[in-house]
Amino acid sequence: MNDTQSVISDVKLFIERLKKDLPEVFGTAQENAETEAGKILYQGRLLPARIHLTPDQEEGVDFVGDAFDIYIQTPQADVNAMAENWLRQKANEVLRAKTAEWAAKMGVEYNNIVIKDQQTLWASCSAKKNINYTYRIIKMPEAIRDYLIIHELAHLVHMNHGEQYWQLVGQFCPAYKNSRKWLNDNRGAVFANLDLKYIPLENK
Repeated sequence: MNDTQSVISDVKLFIERLKKDLPEVFGTAQENAETEAGKILYQGRLLPARIHLTPDQEEGVDFVGDAFDIYIQTPQADVNAMAENWLRQKANEVLRAKTAEWAAKMGVEYNNIVIKDQQTLWASCSAKKNINYTYRIIKMPEAIRDYLIIHELAHLVHMNHGEQYWQLVGQFCPAYKNSRKWLNDNRGAVFANLDLKYIPLENK
């Protein structure tokens, strides 16, 4: 064995020893295995989140219709931040598109949309025709989301909650009272932070 091969061999042995001594860093024999880490509320459904420890694959979140797949390279990855970032991006995409659709239907014009992480307020509309949303709206059923959009767009016509305002809301969302009740009943669940945990299969 020449010097180069000897060095490579020594390095490989060293790495293998580190893998055994520091499994939390290098992963374990459960690499590429799947484990459920909790639930994510999305569009009114509480869906399972599956964690995949895949050191050789790029980290990210995939939504496959009835579950979330979160791919991490190390057990230390912040799966909650990854999932929240996915929800924020989806909220930004959906809320902007749906607001434009409803504005066209209602014949109103707004100035700008800002997606925030408001934890006490669903949405707001300013005198400058700017609309603010909390990204957490993406957790709600579509009907509730649409009610909130209509609610804010109606303020572009009536900057109050008077009789004419509610008549306008009711014109485009006849069941708005049911939507308001849903918001009151589910406030805690929608504003709750994610609590996903990666638990290696051998520890379950």
